Amino acid sequence: MINRTNKSCGKLSFSQRSISAQRGSVDVVKLIVIVISLIVLIFLGLGASWIIKSMGEAGSQYTGAMVNTKHKAVALQCQMNLHTIRQNLRIYAIEKESFPPSLKTLVDWGADSQLLRCTAQDGGEYVYIPGQNVLVYELKAAHDGRCNLLRVNGQVDLLTPDQVQAEVTKTYIRLRERR
Repeated sequence: MINRTNKSCGKLSFSQRSISAQRGSVDVVKLIVIVISLIVLIFLGLGASWIIKSMGEAGSQYTGAMVNTKHKAVALQCQMNLHTIRQNLRIYAIEKESFPPSLKTLVDWGADSQLLRCTAQDGGEYVYIPGQNVLVYELKAAHDGRCNLLRVNGQVDLLTPDQVQAEVTKTYIRLRERR
């Protein structure tokens, strides 16, 4: 029981001190729980932000890989077109005993006209040099700054525009020397 006279003097009885001490310990425990909870929430937030950042990096890597794969697929389709053109040129040469004078003649003979163009968005029509070391090449660098070049032996090279120009120049020099 509480002694009223002690209370008015500012002194607390034993039972009042016990309740006050219990309240203080409860407040300290609550404070510790709150601090620990905040620390856990901070770590969860940091973990979530790390996961989101990692997923963002993985997503950009995936997107980059997909774009790179698409470019390679377009370059490969272009090379396959050149191989098909070579097969058509060989069949034409066997049948007519000479190479056609132009790719238009090859199309008139029966080749697919869609083969005469690079499949890349910014690709153009192929250039044909009848019966020479370089048979067909691209004028535009449509494959990551490179051009495909078909040689008479069937080899397809992916070269820089300067390398293509050098090969074409050599071919025209050989052509002039034969005349």
